[in-house]
Amino acid sequence: MERYLFGWYLEFVSFLLNTSNLTMPYKLSRSTFLFRTTALGMMFTSSLAMAAAQEYDIDTIKKQQHQNKASEPSMENIVVTGTKRNTNLLKTDVSVTLIDSTIIDEARVRDFTRIDDLVPNVQFSESGQTGSVYITIRGVESNPFIVNRAAVYIDGIPFRELSNSVLSQVNSIEVLRGPQGTLYGANSESGLIIVNTKTPSEVVEQNYRVSMLDYSSGQGYKGTGFIGGPLVQGELNGSLSFSTSSEDAYIKNIATSTGESGSIREDFVQGRINWTPSDTLTVNATTYLLEEDAPGLFVQQYVPLNISLYNKLYADSMNGGRRLDEWTTFEDSPKYTSSDEFVVGVSVTNNTDIGAIDLAASYRSRKEDSKGLDFDFTAAPYVSGREEKNEDYNNIELRFTSLENGTFDYIVGISYYEESVENTKSTFMGSGDLNSYLAAPMQYKEGKDKSIFGSVNWYVTDKLKFGAGIRYDNAQRSAVQTAGYLDLGLGTITHYQDADLTKSFNNWLPRLSALYQLNPHLSFHASVSKGYIPGGFNLTAIQDDIVDDSVLSYESETLTSHELGYKWLSGDRNWRSSGAVFYISSDNWQELQVATDANGRPVSSDYIGSEASITSKGVEFEVSWHPSEAFSLNSHLGYVDAEYDDLQTSETFNAAGLAVQFVPQYDAGLAARYSWENDFYIRAEANFTGKTSLRAKGDIIQGAVPTLGFQLGYDNGKMALRVFGENLTGERRASGLAVENMAFGTDGLFYSPLDKPRIIGLEAEIWF
Repeated sequence: MERYLFGWYLEFVSFLLNTSNLTMPYKLSRSTFLFRTTALGMMFTSSLAMAAAQEYDIDTIKKQQHQNKASEPSMENIVVTGTKRNTNLLKTDVSVTLIDSTIIDEARVRDFTRIDDLVPNVQFSESGQTGSVYITIRGVESNPFIVNRAAVYIDGIPFRELSNSVLSQVNSIEVLRGPQGTLYGANSESGLIIVNTKTPSEVVEQNYRVSMLDYSSGQGYKGTGFIGGPLVQGELNGSLSFSTSSEDAYIKNIATSTGESGSIREDFVQGRINWTPSDTLTVNATTYLLEEDAPGLFVQQYVPLNISLYNKLYADSMNGGRRLDEWTTFEDSPKYTSSDEFVVGVSVTNNTDIGAIDLAASYRSRKEDSKGLDFDFTAAPYVSGREEKNEDYNNIELRFTSLENGTFDYIVGISYYEESVENTKSTFMGSGDLNSYLAAPMQYKEGKDKSIFGSVNWYVTDKLKFGAGIRYDNAQRSAVQTAGYLDLGLGTITHYQDADLTKSFNNWLPRLSALYQLNPHLSFHASVSKGYIPGGFNLTAIQDDIVDDSVLSYESETLTSHELGYKWLSGDRNWRSSGAVFYISSDNWQELQVATDANGRPVSSDYIGSEASITSKGVEFEVSWHPSEAFSLNSHLGYVDAEYDDLQTSETFNAAGLAVQFVPQYDAGLAARYSWENDFYIRAEANFTGKTSLRAKGDIIQGAVPTLGFQLGYDNGKMALRVFGENLTGERRASGLAVENMAFGTDGLFYSPLDKPRIIGLEAEIWF
């Protein structure tokens, strides 16, 4: 064992300190080197301690782990942690889907977009293969230009933008639908997603996985690893996880001016520590580094949705006679995206005779430089764009949770959240290279959120529980801009003015709920709650020709949600089901606006307005059937009627009565899995997405889309091998906001990012 660990250590040294040999085009920064060296030291120490811990009967332990992995937990022992008080699912007064490690593995949840194949009324959209992930829940949409309206917490750390690499080693995912402001504050108005990565334990564990992908435009691979176990027996446990991946672009650029048609390389390493110095004190710490390198790609990749019309307009006039197909694009803009992200977080729990005191703090830093927005979407050299971002986030929360006594319990706490974002946009006209971009003045935004919160539960009887919560949130937003200009080409220049703006936004976020457990197998819940996003400033709107106060700044968005739901477990525990009906309204909805000229060309950067309103109502169901350990069936169905009540998109057009963008009329999924006694299994799934408006004006609608997936594999608990397929129907689906041509204006086409093509893959995994 010691020789194996030492060999693994030498191999991993190559990954940590010699990544440049893996086609990384830059040298390691000082911070990257220090972080990787620290991670390397922790991994080496862990390896030695784990090698010394082989007094454990590993075969016995692994056999038990495989039995646990194969058994689906019944609803009566599923515990929800997202309520900040571990609660049995049947006794939870919120609509929640818990995706445990078994489902994560069986469904191959390797990126966030897979979650919407498992959960009703939840959709994920992406601005491109390298772009951020945005979440829509129950008709409350998010898009790349407005902050996510659903909060995401990964190991207790808040995220406003997501990367799939953090899902390399995940223990559970909880999706809570409906506002969660009383416990998580602003930016949780549509719901909450909690990701818990694999926690180090006293059992020595190792896991390594390699995946290989093939699709029409290229190939890809990803390798992940996890090693964890005791560092100090009975007191200190540690783990190290890592991943490295390389993929060709789903959409190949065959008019590249740099010779790069598009590829993505990601490297990720995470360390975790669990320390229990006493029976009452627990300390968890985590840190990770993520680096992405994508030559030939811009973070937002738009392609024409109507291929035949695009070829008719531009094949001969702009693209040299070349014709577009489903998974190619013609763009001459020199493209290159790179980013790195560093995160560190710590949580401390001290259990006392009267309750638990929890302290959580985190720091997150992210830098991104993306070159190559092609304004005209053709091979002709017109206008190219670039965007650079430097983001820093700090979060701290102190919370007291009382003991449960069967009559009354409560949670009280305070929190502080701080963010700062530097954003620089650049352009150049005509032909050029990666060094040709000319920058406009940097724009700076800062936010500080201070909150106090509390919630109580009153157990009237063994069957009836009432809950109430409230949070007061004070949000300060600041924005700074210096005078300058941004050349958008073809005679359009955006002039920036000097600006130094500050404004505070205050809000009370209440929640009331009731839960009635009719019997040990059936419970009902009802709730009414308020969600909230603070207002802010539109820096790029501070121009000579825009002086409207409602454009220069926008007010806070609030919404009210009403919900009635149930949870049910059959007497034989083979069936379980949950569902809800809901009604949501917002009278000050924030929505993206784009100022255009008579031909549909943008004449300024986009801005956010808050003088709109929406209503969303719908229903959702989840059903699971597990008649035996060999067979399982999981399904869900969600229906949403989400409409704008008021949204003035121009002087002459109001979108009232039109569907809210990015919200499908329905979504449904069905997955079945059967395993034989010889450890072979098969899994098949079908997912259905209803028609979806791709922008607020309602002039581009994506029809209903079905997709199919499958797996055929072998899993004996120590090793696994599977062949899999995704999007077997080969649907070409938009996955984000649709726009018109940014250089030529209204040309009869709409351009949008695309979801994944048909993917066939092979995956091998081993446990020690």
